[in-house]
Amino acid sequence: MLKYLAVVSSLLLFVEAIQRWHTSQIMLTKLYDMQNDHFNVLDNYLDLETKRLEELKNYVAAVYEWRDHINTKKDFLHDHLDVIKVMIQMHQHFFKIDDLIKNKQSLEALKDIDEHKDLSGDHILWAHRALRRLQLFYAIPASDMSAGRLNEKVIGDRMDACECCVMAKYCLEGNDPYGVLDWAVEAYGKWESDGRPECVDSDILNYYIVSSSVYTGFNFMSLINLSRSNYQEYTEQFARYHRLIKNELFALEKERTMDTMEVYNYLMGNKNMNGFRHLCKHGVSRTLTKYSKCRYQTNNLFYRILMPFKEEDINSEPLIKIYHDVLYDDEILKIKMMSLANMNDAQVKTIAGNDSVVQEQTRSGQVYWINEVDAVEYFDALNTRIESFTGFSTKTAELYQIVNYGLGGHYLPHHDPFIKGTENLVFGNRLVTVLFYLTGVQNDGYTAFPMLNIVTPAERGSALVWNNLHMSNGELCYETLHGSCPLLKGNKWIMTRWLYEEGQHLPYNWKNK
Repeated sequence: MLKYLAVVSSLLLFVEAIQRWHTSQIMLTKLYDMQNDHFNVLDNYLDLETKRLEELKNYVAAVYEWRDHINTKKDFLHDHLDVIKVMIQMHQHFFKIDDLIKNKQSLEALKDIDEHKDLSGDHILWAHRALRRLQLFYAIPASDMSAGRLNEKVIGDRMDACECCVMAKYCLEGNDPYGVLDWAVEAYGKWESDGRPECVDSDILNYYIVSSSVYTGFNFMSLINLSRSNYQEYTEQFARYHRLIKNELFALEKERTMDTMEVYNYLMGNKNMNGFRHLCKHGVSRTLTKYSKCRYQTNNLFYRILMPFKEEDINSEPLIKIYHDVLYDDEILKIKMMSLANMNDAQVKTIAGNDSVVQEQTRSGQVYWINEVDAVEYFDALNTRIESFTGFSTKTAELYQIVNYGLGGHYLPHHDPFIKGTENLVFGNRLVTVLFYLTGVQNDGYTAFPMLNIVTPAERGSALVWNNLHMSNGELCYETLHGSCPLLKGNKWIMTRWLYEEGQHLPYNWKNK
């Protein structure tokens, strides 16, 4: 996991995109593919250059041989015909050598790289923020994260002093002084233990620790044995006045300082958000009641007698169930292949509900909506399955949505139904959510319901189904607040379909709500 940032950084000159490359393993795969393409270009360039230089070397050797031959003829200047021949030969030599020196064939080969636009610094900042969000969400100290572990679980490779220093740098650029201090202190410890590698500038590390101590009020300024007198002078001033300076800086920089983790800082006091974080970090052992059962379900369909659904109760009110083995391997492969070239950054509706924007603090991943033509061609059988185990029609359902989560991929707790007035509710609200798992996920990638204290067990090929509205009156089930836990490692694919109120047999008239 912790090497992803280095991967993205190493490919800066090879990338053409406006998408956030760290939010999906699809994008990382594209980066690797693009890197391989450009390695091929470089190999071709080197072959052409080697051929050109070899040809130039051979030609120059032939010219020298001709020169030595001329030198042996001591009276050649007395023969006017020989002089003309020498002039013509020298002229040809000059243009041939000039042509070989200025040969642009190999440089033309590099255009396959040059045509790709540079990746902006914003992309790297987004990648850093994904790592920092993970660190803060799961409360991982820099010492543990740099060791590649969380609660004795391996989450990535070990980081050296240079990489820790880079993390401190990006925290500084993201106006995150606590992150600067955390990573700078860790970088200093590794710098000392690793033999003081040259990739870490001790003066810059001094600055990181001193300046972040001023912001945060934590006095780590004596940690480093400062080598320059001016640093010692600054340190004494900071030690004397750092409280006053800190308050002034916070007053001036409050908005910028809070930008990086604005959402999490805002929600820290929210009970549901804290519950969500706890579930994602620790999970929960569900206690099955006498009403919670696992069963083979046919829903009174005769053709399901030989292949009944494996139905598992998760919650009774609101109703949440899991249906196991409802997607087959060939279908999963087809879905992924269909989506690979069409994924875009996931967006979130604005408060006004008039448009959607990319808000990584709230949602980070790649999304593709399967079009009507492909849905009709490939998913008729799946639609029948959905209708069989939910008992609701798919004729008015929303298009299938495919989502891929990579490093830091997440979706903070939210409700699925549309809010009246924010959409053209031709078919009403989202009555039922059907969420298919196209991959198995680990604890840090599960779907969590914080108001119900539930982390849903999920596996490849299963479908998680829940009611968003009360079936009696169509009112929102507030307890269905749910979110996707941030991914520390691995890869998560899901597919979602929402069934609307229109076309269902309901005890209420949704149009008159």
